[in-house]
Amino acid sequence: MEIRCRKGDCSYNTGCSCNAKGIEVSKDADCCSYIKDELKHSLIIENGNLFEISEELVARNLRDVPLKCKSRNCLYNREQLCSANGISVIDECDGQEAACATYIER
Repeated sequence: MEIRCRKGDCSYNTGCSCNAKGIEVSKDADCCSYIKDELKHSLIIENGNLFEISEELVARNLRDVPLKCKSRNCLYNREQLCSANGISVIDECDGQEAACATYIER
């Protein structure tokens, strides 16, 4: 499973790749693992979103990382685990939350 992250100020984000040991998606399809890194956030405010390496080059294969999903309405939710081949996490419109962009309503 690949996990790509567009949340540039997340402490687990390294070049669009998630380095969290476990990931949880809420019932509203928000990434509960998102932790705002104040230094990254201030750099983004000053310089714009910083993605120094193409995400295709750094996306990490996370077969052993548990991806818990509490979104009962998601097509990929199988007994509270994500069954998608990979997920993408993006900025929500308010910039305060991280959302699972792979979410598809059943």
